[in-house]
Amino acid sequence: MVFVIEQRLKAQNITLDKSERVLTDVATVLFHPKLLDELFIPQPVATHTLIKQLLQDISATSIMKLDDYSMSKLWDLMTMIFKWQLSVATNQNIFDITRRHLRSVAMLMPEFYPKCIIEQTMRRFENLSQQFSDDDFKCLNSTLILWFSEYHAKISVLIRLGLQRKDGTFNLPSTIGTNILNNLGENIYKYDNRKNPIDEFESRCADTNEINCLLASIEKVHSKNKIELQLPIEFAGASSKRKTLEIARDMQFETIDTSVKIKNSDLTFIPDIPKSPQEDLLDMLGATGDSM
Repeated sequence: MVFVIEQRLKAQNITLDKSERVLTDVATVLFHPKLLDELFIPQPVATHTLIKQLLQDISATSIMKLDDYSMSKLWDLMTMIFKWQLSVATNQNIFDITRRHLRSVAMLMPEFYPKCIIEQTMRRFENLSQQFSDDDFKCLNSTLILWFSEYHAKISVLIRLGLQRKDGTFNLPSTIGTNILNNLGENIYKYDNRKNPIDEFESRCADTNEINCLLASIEKVHSKNKIELQLPIEFAGASSKRKTLEIARDMQFETIDTSVKIKNSDLTFIPDIPKSPQEDLLDMLGATGDSM
């Protein structure tokens, strides 16, 4: 999700300050300790609708506007690429995929974003994985595969790399390069060397490019003083309503170091001077966008 948003910001020539604000706001909520505390509570598997709504709420926590069609395309990308990763993974390396996901997000974030936030998130998963037995890993793998079983969308980058067939099914691991298999969870687009993938995608999938179509616009909006997220869990007790998590918008952008402070259990950043974003991967995607 973060990679797609970052790519679309570049494609639309969004100014650096706005792009960094969008990425920072989204990552701040995604990795917020209050949200992670709730999600790490043992609970039944959430429905597809609830998880999709949660991610949509997170993606909309900044000045970015994501319409329903764009969210649907983003959801297809997230579910199918992760489903493919699961389909070729072993039981024991599911957490390796998560580690690489988190490292990839860290590489996309602005220079001033406190990397310790992602490191703390990674430690949570490390601690959880150390508690798993072989049977736990097997159960987790089976549960995830079942959860994703209803998704069959065709994704251009998977087709181009020979990882997915035209009917939406995946190719066997024996037909896939070892470099990809040994680094499951890394950004799959880095293996895509097509000079003009848009034309190739349209000819094979008869749809618009999945990254190009994602962001309708980025606008200044009058944000509330707090972010409200509907969690995919219920209150402990008699209430059947889903829990609402409130996160205050109190992020302060100043100019010294990259430490994280805690104010009323919410994050406050003290960022460094921003530097240029990472190398632009749009060349391999051949994407263009409207300037803002």
